Amino acid sequence: DDDYREFYSLSKGKVSRILYLPEARGRECFPSEGWICTASYTREVNLLHPFSRTLIQLPPQQALLAFDCDNTDDGYPCIDQAVLSASPSLTSDYVLMVSFYGYKDCLAFWRPGDLNWTNMIIDRSIVMGGVASLKYYKGKFYVVYYSGQVWVYDVTIGESYDFFQLEDDMFKWLLVQFYLVEVSGVLLLVSRGASKDPNGGAETFKFKVFELDVIEGELKEINKLGESSIFVGRNGASSIDDWTYIYSILEGGGGRDMGAYDLESEKIESFYPGLSLSPICPPTWVAPSF
Repeated sequence: DDDYREFYSLSKGKVSRILYLPEARGRECFPSEGWICTASYTREVNLLHPFSRTLIQLPPQQALLAFDCDNTDDGYPCIDQAVLSASPSLTSDYVLMVSFYGYKDCLAFWRPGDLNWTNMIIDRSIVMGGVASLKYYKGKFYVVYYSGQVWVYDVTIGESYDFFQLEDDMFKWLLVQFYLVEVSGVLLLVSRGASKDPNGGAETFKFKVFELDVIEGELKEINKLGESSIFVGRNGASSIDDWTYIYSILEGGGGRDMGAYDLESEKIESFYPGLSLSPICPPTWVAPSF
């Protein structure tokens, strides 16, 4: 609840930077491609580069009300995830896709130069469940739903491009989160199982990783990440070609459930010695970009 943010470095094992970031105060933060999409209680939405403090103004969340996507409750839509197709630091040819919820999950996107959000057409007579994860992969946005459906969306036509149904018992689990992530050019689906802790929160106990065959619509479980690590948290997942862990921050834990998971030994260990709690936004991953 102040204007400063600490950045903890995994490689150094300590807080390596403390930055003045009033633009992030009181806002939900959705990191993607080294930037952060921020959403405030006043419904203001921006793209923020945390190290240069460069700010890109986006249409407000109220503008999402205009879309007829079964959002029939009396509240305002709230952005739940935000994913960039590329870093604004590297190109002006990028797309920001957001999922937002009111009565049901909806999708919209924005491109530089657009005055408003563009609705992504979703046929709710076919699409089942809420949005679990978004990922830009090889020119398309992939969306996995909690029902096990995977839809492929093409922003050039504003609607779905392809669809397949995944079959696995994990889509019936009660406390589970799914993440789409690209590792070494391959699209993976990560599932995260959690259990209730004595305080009523959730605690991670297991991860499973699958290679997602986007042609056949099939899953193949893998037990090794090679020389790569996956980072999962508030806004999905990312990866780097180093170490061999899954680093996680459970959103529902508000900063209590953070750890490193070894996929081969299935052991979890702590990587952050402190306690970082926030009623607005839990700790999140940021990959430095310049």
